[in-house]
Amino acid sequence: MNDPNQLPPPAAIFHLVSGMWAAQAVATAARLGIPDRLAHGPRTAAEVAAAIGADASSVHRLMRGIATVGVLTPEPGGRFALTPLGESLRSDVPGSMRSLIIAEMAPGHWLPWGHLEDSVRTGKPAAPAALGMDVWEYYEKNADEGFHFAEAMSGMSAMAMQAVLAAYSFQDARTVVDVGGSHGAFVAAVLQREAGARGVLFDRAEVVEGASATLEHTGVASRVDRVAGDFFQSVPAGGDVYLLKHILHDWSDDECVRILTNVRAAMAPEGRVVVVEMLIDGAGPPSPAALLDLNMLVMLTGRERTAEEFGALFAKAGLRLSGVTPTHSPVAVVEARRA
Repeated sequence: MNDPNQLPPPAAIFHLVSGMWAAQAVATAARLGIPDRLAHGPRTAAEVAAAIGADASSVHRLMRGIATVGVLTPEPGGRFALTPLGESLRSDVPGSMRSLIIAEMAPGHWLPWGHLEDSVRTGKPAAPAALGMDVWEYYEKNADEGFHFAEAMSGMSAMAMQAVLAAYSFQDARTVVDVGGSHGAFVAAVLQREAGARGVLFDRAEVVEGASATLEHTGVASRVDRVAGDFFQSVPAGGDVYLLKHILHDWSDDECVRILTNVRAAMAPEGRVVVVEMLIDGAGPPSPAALLDLNMLVMLTGRERTAEEFGALFAKAGLRLSGVTPTHSPVAVVEARRA
């Protein structure tokens, strides 16, 4: 697609509308496993349709459509091949983004976003009304979507963690507690870098149960204890590093203070809290933080924050802001220690 900033205003608005269509089309192709079917080379839509049990004409229209946004490339003989973007949607590649687009385009997110106006008017999340329950309960009751959401969080970790590891040092870490760590991609990356450290993966029971593949693939399964629980009640004690990657933005200020207070109570005296989030005022590459903030408005009680706002949360939990480290990615590392 063209850069919308270079288009006449009516064309730019149409570009925004077509972005919704494109995202849902790509998610549908990912759910159907089309990128996986092209992993070993170009195929025709008819061949793909036969493999996935779908209508050949419709599969052709879908593949033609997502080719216009760079997922596929048409080749002679009516075949389509994966582009590098399409490769990232395969289910079996490191850092796959397949689950992210599936989760964001599935009913658990798609339906609440249809109620954005309600959230803007009331200041309250739309998910409970749209889904009939809060999003965490929804994912417990809809296990397939919940799995894709957890995998999506691992994918976002993969997107950020190399930039974080390049910018921020975990040297001398002994016990790294990944709070709300999903399937453990982030703690695994830290442990790969710090061979003498051990990890604790802490999340809801149904989430940590799905972490085996990630921990075994990264070779750290024997060094990670998986603990199920609720971080509003307590977190595992004794860690000297507590990771909170894309956790605090899910919650209101009061809820964040409860989480951080529990972390402070559990952490070793010399411990540190490592918060990885997009910052509204962050320097560095262009950031989607302001749009992600709207996702928080629709889905949850949380928000994206400035570094100063994180500092205020830390102070209420008996912590102090001890550093902000930008990375060559949309996220920054916000560090806290005991006050």
